[in-house]
Amino acid sequence: MTVTDEQIIQAVFAATDEAKERALQILRGEELPADSNEPLFLTMGEACELIPCSRATLWRIIKAGRLTKIEIYPNAFRLRRTDVLDLARGKAVSRG
Repeated sequence: MTVTDEQIIQAVFAATDEAKERALQILRGEELPADSNEPLFLTMGEACELIPCSRATLWRIIKAGRLTKIEIYPNAFRLRRTDVLDLARGKAVSRG
């Protein structure tokens, strides 16, 4: 479904002030919706799709300390979704 500018304008006029503020934060990339079904942690493959980059590049980013991997069980790693999104937006990330 393609949303038209007219539909967006009508939705803005009909929205509550709280909804407008939340939408503005999302559009600025400041937060994900609280009720989002997006996972908190990403596999390496999912992170590669989101950035986008190759797995080799992702591992170099991790080795350089720009992302921190979370070991969920031996030899199985995940990345925080918020960290990956921050990196994609050009923000400095390092939680060590």
